[in-house]
Amino acid sequence: MRQVWFFAVLMALIVISSGQAIAVAQSGFSKAADNVTTVRFVFDKDYGPFTYEDNGSVRGFELDLLNLIGKVEGFSVTAQPMIWADAQLSFQKADADIIGGFIKTEERQKQYNFTESPHGTWDIMTFVRDDSGIKSAAMLKGKKVAAQKGSVSYGIVKNQTGVQLLGYDYEQECLQALLQGEADAFVCGSSSTWFRIKQQNISGIRALATPWEMHSLYFGVSDRELKESLDRGMETIIQDGRYDQLYRRWFVRELSELEISSLVNASYEASLNAYAPYSGFAVGAAVLTDSGRIYTGCNIENALYGYSTSALKVAIFKAISDGDGNIRAAVNFLPDGIAVAPAGDERQILFEFNRGTQVILGENGNYETKMVSEIFPYAFEMRS
Repeated sequence: MRQVWFFAVLMALIVISSGQAIAVAQSGFSKAADNVTTVRFVFDKDYGPFTYEDNGSVRGFELDLLNLIGKVEGFSVTAQPMIWADAQLSFQKADADIIGGFIKTEERQKQYNFTESPHGTWDIMTFVRDDSGIKSAAMLKGKKVAAQKGSVSYGIVKNQTGVQLLGYDYEQECLQALLQGEADAFVCGSSSTWFRIKQQNISGIRALATPWEMHSLYFGVSDRELKESLDRGMETIIQDGRYDQLYRRWFVRELSELEISSLVNASYEASLNAYAPYSGFAVGAAVLTDSGRIYTGCNIENALYGYSTSALKVAIFKAISDGDGNIRAAVNFLPDGIAVAPAGDERQILFEFNRGTQVILGENGNYETKMVSEIFPYAFEMRS
């Protein structure tokens, strides 16, 4: 009887142990010796500023973001940079727990778990030289347009009638083709291209106003439990402001004192042109774009209040209508000399063009800047 009892207990322990082993194997991520979970993160090694290699080290916004979430949720990250095709294959074969730079598609959502909240944007834009007469995609007919082979951008250009497609292996080669006059335009993701332009101190390049496509970026996650952990950690750092701090460090070029004073002075000058016969409240505004240009506006009132227009909207719309839509900073100047935060609808408009737009606040030379996402944390978005 004792032997039967011993055998039954032994079999139960084996079943329990096997079940635990299966659960760990299915989860895809492992426990280190100190009981800290380690996750394997694969990504494109040439996807700056999200992930990239720099003089033998791995850097990027997504890597820093995962490490930050890991501190909150108690896991560590093993980074595995790869060519993008190899990173996707590794994730498909379940050799990795997380993949970065993922865009949601119907097909992918059937196969993988995606984090709940997006952590970045990927808008496909057309870049041209400043001296180009190209103002819209309709003017690309008969032009030479560069795109990276195998990319979404390549497929978009390929489907355009009358456009001569120039395919290159790397986005850097496409950018060089544009700079050297081999191509008339370059279609690609805006984030990585602006990053290269700033990193290499390139000038004389501008983006057309309207994107071909607008996407949000997510992490693809192999395991449901890990996905929930990432979602919890992301929500925590969004709520406590650490996400915005990290975003600002990677994506925002801080204003100099000269740029701040120039914007404030320009907004004051614009307020002198205000048409405000009903309120007597003259407001001026100014926005600075990545091109270095400042656009100004003043409030324009109407006897029918709904037809009145705010100073900041005028300034923004002037920039956009001039094909200069990458808005870097904005200021609202009131009659009492105070730079105040934009109204709710103005914040939504600024967010549309750049969540990292720096809003100038303060008075009498004592100014600070806040990203529009910091003063408008729940903006409405329609990216896929």
